[in-house]
Amino acid sequence: MNPLELEELRTKRAELEEETKSLKRKEKKLQESIQILEEKIVIEELEKHHEELRKKVSILETRKTTLESKLKNSSESIKNQKKPLKKRPSKSKKKKVILKDETELQITTIVNQNIQKQEIPKSSKTEPEKKKRFFF
Repeated sequence: MNPLELEELRTKRAELEEETKSLKRKEKKLQESIQILEEKIVIEELEKHHEELRKKVSILETRKTTLESKLKNSSESIKNQKKPLKKRPSKSKKKKVILKDETELQITTIVNQNIQKQEIPKSSKTEPEKKKRFFF
């Protein structure tokens, strides 16, 4: 072996080792870049999913408020129906009549208002009174 040949082989070896180091550094940078890109992709997917969930939550919240307002309006209308109307001062005449069988009958005459017919229950005069029994 010739010293020139040995020198050429050593320089070639040094070049290959340098190229190997360079390729390893490049490989490492590429792996880091790939990891960064993978993380970015995962983050984007999570953000999309997060945004979809926000939209669903927003829709559900609006639906909830709509239903709550309907319920509130419904309950208010029911309350309004149940509340008696405030009495207005009206021209009315009240008469009290006491019947023979000691039941009271109150007659109210209202002027200028709609009148509804109302049946007055008959007295229980036809039913015999219960006998009082004494036990000794």
